[in-house]
Amino acid sequence: MATPVSPVPSAQVQRYLDSLAPQANHWGRDVPALRKQARDHVLTHRGRLEPVARAETVDAGGVPSRLYRPRGDEDDVLVWMHGGGWMLGDLDCCEGVARAIANRAGCAVLTIDYRLAPEHPFPAALDDTWTAVGWARRNFSQVAVGGDSAGGNLAAAAALRARDSRAVLALQLLVYPVLDSTMDTPGKRRFVESYSRFAGTADYGRTAFERIAYLWDAYVPDRPLRRSPVVSPLHAETLRGVCPAVVITAEHDILRGESVEYTARLREDLVPVEVHDYPGQIHGFIEYPGVMTDATDALEKAGAALRRAFAHQEPDRAGLAVSTPSDIHA
Repeated sequence: MATPVSPVPSAQVQRYLDSLAPQANHWGRDVPALRKQARDHVLTHRGRLEPVARAETVDAGGVPSRLYRPRGDEDDVLVWMHGGGWMLGDLDCCEGVARAIANRAGCAVLTIDYRLAPEHPFPAALDDTWTAVGWARRNFSQVAVGGDSAGGNLAAAAALRARDSRAVLALQLLVYPVLDSTMDTPGKRRFVESYSRFAGTADYGRTAFERIAYLWDAYVPDRPLRRSPVVSPLHAETLRGVCPAVVITAEHDILRGESVEYTARLREDLVPVEVHDYPGQIHGFIEYPGVMTDATDALEKAGAALRRAFAHQEPDRAGLAVSTPSDIHA
């Protein structure tokens, strides 16, 4: 029997992980301290904020938000939901990503300060997302939705709700999104086993698994409700009719299998989808252009996809195939 190949991080990921100092473990103990720790980490690694013509605080139908305009006269907008497991993150944490996408896409970007769990469990975050999308549709010609991780979950759920309510969206931009609340899957179990010593980090896989389970308990305490398509978009009966999608994934991500399966279902249901998979990368990388060149590349691809979507052009044919490293399984 062949010896299993250990997952190998990219050189930039290894440098990043090696640079991290030990931190106190606030998970499951102190939510305010955990939020501050996560915020400080992003702000440290996001790099220089790109200039835009205008950045202003707005009330998006009652949802506190921030609107970025690269020139000042944009007709189209991306509504962006930040990551953080529906519990962490804020408008400052996603500011680097928002400015970079706005400049590359040539569109406005609206980031929303949706309500966080556990104080505000489901459907608070999704309700805020849908309210902001409605505000954007009233104030802009074309609207796209997007987000990373839990924000990607909210964007995918909003795309499903838009289809069901016959609201037209130009694109859903999903960056390593959360798509399935099911924890006891072969893919997630394999990740725990295969990533026990990833990049020299003890229990890397189990830590990721336990943190996701903790976040699901905070966001949707009602377990039967987690099978709803607007909680777990992968559980939708059909994806036919949703807006076109761009999916960005990372090889060493416990959530990657969900995106692979979701992409396959989009194609089966004849939804145009463009995929960009980053070998050697980890969950969260797009937030760190200050230390990750792959983050810069992903932001370029996201901007180009939005330009095409708003111009009603065909997807990038080079991005249509999913690369599947041999040591990662859906």
